[in-house]
Amino acid sequence: MGNDKPNILLMTTDQQHWNTIQALGNEHIITPNLDRLVGEGVAFERAYVANPVCSPSRASIITGEYASRHGCWNIGVELDENRTTFAQLLHESGYSTGLFGKAHLKPVIKEGSFEAPPHIHDRKFWKNWDGPYYGFEKVGLVHGHADEQSSYGMHYGAWLIDQGIDPEKYFGPGGGHREGSWDLPEEYHYTRWTADQTIDFIENKDTDEPFMAWCSFQDPHNAFLCPEPWNSMYDPEKMPPFIEKEGEMDDKPLIHRCLIEDRMDELDIEVTADPGHGTGGIQCLGHTNKNLGYDRARKWLASYYGMTSLIDHHVGRILDKLDELGIADNTVVILTSDHGDYAGNHGLWLKGPIHYEDIIRVPFLVRWKNQLPAGERTNSLISLVDIAPTILDLVGQEKSPRMQGVSQLSTMKKPNQETRDWCLIENRAEPNFYVKTIVQDRYKLNYFLDREEGELYDLYEDPNEFTNLYNNPEYADVKLKLFMKLVDVYGELEKPIPPRQSFA
Repeated sequence: MGNDKPNILLMTTDQQHWNTIQALGNEHIITPNLDRLVGEGVAFERAYVANPVCSPSRASIITGEYASRHGCWNIGVELDENRTTFAQLLHESGYSTGLFGKAHLKPVIKEGSFEAPPHIHDRKFWKNWDGPYYGFEKVGLVHGHADEQSSYGMHYGAWLIDQGIDPEKYFGPGGGHREGSWDLPEEYHYTRWTADQTIDFIENKDTDEPFMAWCSFQDPHNAFLCPEPWNSMYDPEKMPPFIEKEGEMDDKPLIHRCLIEDRMDELDIEVTADPGHGTGGIQCLGHTNKNLGYDRARKWLASYYGMTSLIDHHVGRILDKLDELGIADNTVVILTSDHGDYAGNHGLWLKGPIHYEDIIRVPFLVRWKNQLPAGERTNSLISLVDIAPTILDLVGQEKSPRMQGVSQLSTMKKPNQETRDWCLIENRAEPNFYVKTIVQDRYKLNYFLDREEGELYDLYEDPNEFTNLYNNPEYADVKLKLFMKLVDVYGELEKPIPPRQSFA
């Protein structure tokens, strides 16, 4: 085929808040390489996840399907390896495909799972296997966060041993148990390793065919800890204030009040996951800022920013390698995150089924030199479920009929001509706790199924989502229209339907 089609470089982070790029307005953070992408490409400032949890979000990225179709509805639920992925389709058309870093498409604590202990610590296996995996022909895997025990597994763990590193000196049970700095040398940190694996694949692939590389960083996910000098890069006392308001939960659904007041045992939830932290498997931690104290919360944010700046540094190394190899002009670069983090706003940390913009909205940058505009910022809506069909469109291929996302290529070329007027976010946090969100230009509706409660926000007038308009009679028509739109959306997502063969 020859390299007449563009290379594709997809870089994802894990749990990165949408407002963590200096060039897009956060003056407190240092991100020169993300700023570089903003200046050289298109920044979508209204990008939404299909699901704000790692596994289902990543599954939606590679399949172009919502969790209600691909079936990986939460962490601990395996994505069927028979699902069609964009990597599989690209490989079949002649692309070299690689995945480096975090996959998390299978359970990571289920005994016998491919991505769980003890298998992830089987050094012999990982030294002799590098794919294929979900359509990616070559992989280098790692998952886990900070210094927890699972972080030194898989290909990364085998590599550490080869470097003469004793993982037990730097990693251990629990994770995040080190206060202050982490003494792991930065050159052995998994963020650098993931970037190095990606660079090696780009530089040394076996053929002259175009490549598709997914560089999947697993930070700035909690625990909030990274090597120096990054972990001490920011002064906790100079962090921006958290977005919160006393009494803001008073007009919110029951889960908000129970979580913030540590009353989760009063909420009827069928827990199938490790409940942890007393929140019934919901993952977010309650009113963390008050429970842990604001001094520690600001330290968390400072480390979170440090982890983001560390990733930014290695993003720059990858971009520099594209320049060095003379392939930057023919490489489409996409950078986004699988979901956000409350990051102390509304008193909350981590993620969960409370759909503030903090966790459902993510950074989204795309660059294709001389083909897409440079330095453009747009409020056109984009969903991560659109990544797969967009990548296929970029290389001139049809999307799989079962893909529910839409190609955003036309909007990337003309950023203010929107492709979609809604984004859907699904979050089945537990079998009997399901939240569906529909976002349009101005309004956002969150509905808690079978609980007769929800949220309605005017994102123009109330971007911080302090005032819930769901039960305000003046907004009854707005709420009704959003519910009708939600029904219409699911009718559209039923496609493809088989052709009718006869009248009866």
